Amino acid sequence: MKLLAIGAHLDDIEIGCGGTLAQAVHSGWETHMLVLSHSDYSDLDGTVFRTDDQGMREGKEAARRLGGVELTVLEFPTKQIPYDFHVVEAIEVSLRQIKPDVILTHWPHDTHQDHRATSLASISAARYFNSILFYEPMTPSGRSYSPFRPQVYVAVPPEAVQAKRESLLAHDSQYKKYGDIWLDAVIARGVHRGYEIGVGHAECYETLRWQWNLDLR
Repeated sequence: MKLLAIGAHLDDIEIGCGGTLAQAVHSGWETHMLVLSHSDYSDLDGTVFRTDDQGMREGKEAARRLGGVELTVLEFPTKQIPYDFHVVEAIEVSLRQIKPDVILTHWPHDTHQDHRATSLASISAARYFNSILFYEPMTPSGRSYSPFRPQVYVAVPPEAVQAKRESLLAHDSQYKKYGDIWLDAVIARGVHRGYEIGVGHAECYETLRWQWNLDLR
């Protein structure tokens, strides 16, 4: 089985579905991350939060800490990822190469313009694929007027939670910007989602469409 997670920036996937990826690797799935930008960015006053090289180093280390997830990073501009045929076709190249059984991507109502464009481009590119889920957005980017609807849950065991936590810590630029409360909030949300289904920790998804294959053995 093959899993592809698509994100706008290096760290988006780890926040939204890092535990799922770590557990997929542990279960023997061929697991991939496709990130659309190198993720360097600055504040309005010019303060640099993450350089291009730093983002790449952090992203590669995070993928390693998730169990050795295959990472591909494209070169669309951070904060200006468009929803156009260039992005759609770039995603489609990876889809044709990997042929994933399950695709995870941003929620289309995310308030971050890059996340929203990535989601819409993923939907367009994956028009011939049958199992597509949106991972849950996280504040500050996820404060939308539309409610996220948790429909599919993945139980995340303690070792996968730890792998997710370590992958987030690999993004040192983000950790320095947001601090312990950021890391604690991401993990706490997983505890809350786990409580909803009677386990210690979980990640949840909204469904675009899902093919239920009863022949998997």
